[in-house]
Amino acid sequence: MKVLLIVGMGMVFNATPAHAQSSLSGTYKCGSVEVDGKTHPCSAPSLEMNSDGSYQMLAVRGTYEILRGHWLILSAAKNHRKARLDGRREIIFEFVSGGKKSKITYRRKYQRPPAWVSG
Repeated sequence: MKVLLIVGMGMVFNATPAHAQSSLSGTYKCGSVEVDGKTHPCSAPSLEMNSDGSYQMLAVRGTYEILRGHWLILSAAKNHRKARLDGRREIIFEFVSGGKKSKITYRRKYQRPPAWVSG
């Protein structure tokens, strides 16, 4: 499981101009980790996507690009160059780690609109 966290952190590192998408901005929490077909709880750090085309995961910052409307490229990703976008709510990284097929799914955390006021 520690390998997955390290791999997850490794997803986040190179530098390309970003084509931002404001609908993608928000905080994404790791929802699940699947290794060799088995699902495990996820403790990977959150991924913060900004409308200006930048992102942050812990101390790692970079830019992102969206290709063909459903592929996300993180500028600092060494091993896992692209993730699949599942609508506006999920970012799915699929890769091979230690010879095993792995998948990490990040889900967008609900955020209240800025003008929201409780009554």
